[in-house]
Amino acid sequence: MKKIGQIANWAAAGAYVLAAKIIQFPGILAEREPRFVSDETVTPAIGNCYAIVVKYHLIGITSDFLDLLATLRRQHVNAIVVCNGDLRPDELVTLRAFAHRILVRNNIGRDFGAYRAATLHLASEELRPERMIYLNDSVIYIAGPGLDSMIKALLQSDYDAVGTYENHEFAHHMGSYAFSVAGKVFADAQIRRFWRGYRPYDIRPHAIRKGELGFSQCLERCGYRVDVIYSADKLALRLDKMSISELVATLRYVPYGALRGYDLGPLLKGAQRTGQMLAGNPKSKRRGEKRGKDSTILEQESRTPTISEFGRFSAETKARLAEAEKNASVAIQIKQETLVNHMIGTIINGSQIHFGFGLFHRVMDSPLVKRDLLIRGILLEHDCARILEHLTPPRREPIMRELLNRGRAVNVRGMRRFKLRNGLI
Repeated sequence: MKKIGQIANWAAAGAYVLAAKIIQFPGILAEREPRFVSDETVTPAIGNCYAIVVKYHLIGITSDFLDLLATLRRQHVNAIVVCNGDLRPDELVTLRAFAHRILVRNNIGRDFGAYRAATLHLASEELRPERMIYLNDSVIYIAGPGLDSMIKALLQSDYDAVGTYENHEFAHHMGSYAFSVAGKVFADAQIRRFWRGYRPYDIRPHAIRKGELGFSQCLERCGYRVDVIYSADKLALRLDKMSISELVATLRYVPYGALRGYDLGPLLKGAQRTGQMLAGNPKSKRRGEKRGKDSTILEQESRTPTISEFGRFSAETKARLAEAEKNASVAIQIKQETLVNHMIGTIINGSQIHFGFGLFHRVMDSPLVKRDLLIRGILLEHDCARILEHLTPPRREPIMRELLNRGRAVNVRGMRRFKLRNGLI
C-alpha cells in the first residue's frame, strides 16, 4: 500500500507540473523577448560593477533589503532592482534613494525569470560590466561585517563565477540567491544562449533543474572556474580548530532532525574508550588484568631509594608521563574529529544554505537566512532563536517574526501540504 501511495503521489505531482506548464505556456511565449512595465535610471553609474537585485512585490521593501542596497552602494556596485510586480508609490520612493536603476515587470518565472529578463535586457543595451552580481530576496540579509565580506568576495574573486552556497539536491550546483560572474562570462555567447533558451515557468522544480542546475552545467561546459564562499570544506577546517567544549556548544546550531533523533552516545563512548586506552587509563583495561611489574619502584619497597634507583625512577616516570600526554592529545583529537565529521555529515548532501544555516552563520559569519527554514521543517523556532541570539533585538526580532509568520509544515493541510511535500513551492 505504501508503494502504491508513493506512485500515486508521484503521478499527482507530475500531473500538477504538466498542467501548470500548459496554463503558463502562453505567457512564456510572450516573454520570449523580456518585457518591462517601467525602466527608470535613478542615479548615474559609479564604477563598472553591477548587481541585478530581484524584489518580489508582496514581500515589500524590508529593512534588510535596504541594508543590502546600502552595502552595495558603499562598495561602488550599481544596484539594478528588478521588481516582480508593482510596488506601492511610497516603496518606489524609498528604492530611489538606494538604487541605480529600477525595472518593473510582471511576476513571470520567479527570481530566475527576473534574472533572465534583466540579463537579456542589459545585454541588448551592450552593457559590459567588470563583474555582475545576482541577488534575490528569497533570503534575509543580516547587515554587518559578514554582509560586507560577502559582497567583497563576490566582487573580488579570481574565479569566473562564485556562489555563496552549493547544493547537492538533484545534482551538484551553485545556489541562485546570491552569486556573481565575471564580465567575460556575462558577455559569453553560450551563456547568452542559455538565458535566451531558459523558459521562465513559475514552478520551483523547473527553476531548480533547468535554472540553477542548468546554469551551473552551462558554466562547466564553457570551461569556467567556479568557487563557493561558504562551502563545507572551509567550514570543516574552521571546526577542526575548535576545542571540544567549543564544538559541543556548536552542536546546537545543527538541524534538529540530525542530532535529536540520533544517538551520539556510541560515537562519543567509542572515542572516549579509545582515548583511555591510548592514555593508559587503568579503567580502560579489562577486568582482572594485572598492572605491569613496573608500576612504580616506590610501591615495591618502603625503604628510601638509592640515588641510582631514584634517577632511574625519575627517567621512567617522565617517559611514561610524556607518552600518556601524547596519547591523551590523540584521544582528544579523535573526539574532535568524531563531532566534526558528524556535524558536516548532516549538512553536506542537500541544500547547504538550509541545513548548514546555523553553522555557516555562527562559524563563518554568513549573512544569509533562508525565509523558509521553518515552513520546510528544517529548524524549529527555538533553534533559530539560539542561532540568532547574538544579534541585537532590533536585528533579531524582525528576522524571527518573518520566519514565524510563515508557519510550520506541521499545521499545513490540503493543496499547500501537497505542494510542500513535493517541493512545488
